[in-house]
Amino acid sequence: MIGGQKEEEEMMSRCLRVSLLVGVVVLFSALGQAVVIEFGFEGAPEHYRTIGPLQYPEHSIVEVYVENILDPDRWKEWYIEIWVPDGSPDMTIINVDYDNTPDHSNPIEVYPVDLYPIAGVNPPWPGYKGFAAEGITTPEGSGGPHPWGNPGWVSFHFEIDDTCLGWGLYIEDCCIPEPATMALLGLGGLALLRKRKR
Repeated sequence: MIGGQKEEEEMMSRCLRVSLLVGVVVLFSALGQAVVIEFGFEGAPEHYRTIGPLQYPEHSIVEVYVENILDPDRWKEWYIEIWVPDGSPDMTIINVDYDNTPDHSNPIEVYPVDLYPIAGVNPPWPGYKGFAAEGITTPEGSGGPHPWGNPGWVSFHFEIDDTCLGWGLYIEDCCIPEPATMALLGLGGLALLRKRKR
């Protein structure tokens, strides 16, 4: 009888601990909900896009999704600037992922990218300092870095410090024909120039 009562007390204690843990996880999930910013295509899709500079009041975990023209035979170059008020902590790293699903549920690759300070550039807003990062993808099967072609979405994930009273964003996103195609276009251009000279 005593053993059964002890087991029952241990089980009640275990249930209480699990309930508390679940409550804490739910609370922190609600408090730490990410700010999601999605830049889908407005009108016709473009191979080269500039976004911003745009200013936001939120500070928190931020997820930025930029739609792209899905093409496995192209390569991509992207560049991002994040601006925070002077006196805010420096930003050092963001996470980037590539995904071909409309709901961003199945990233092909997720990896960290170092941010570097932007020096000698007038900030888009007085009293702000900037940090930038850049990267590329290469055509599928190329053996180059991040060989995903031009993915459907490129996404940036970072955290804005609680002390920041606003922050800014600027993105350049460029989808480029594969190098072999670029070489052929270049040769075609040279041939046209020679014809004109004749």
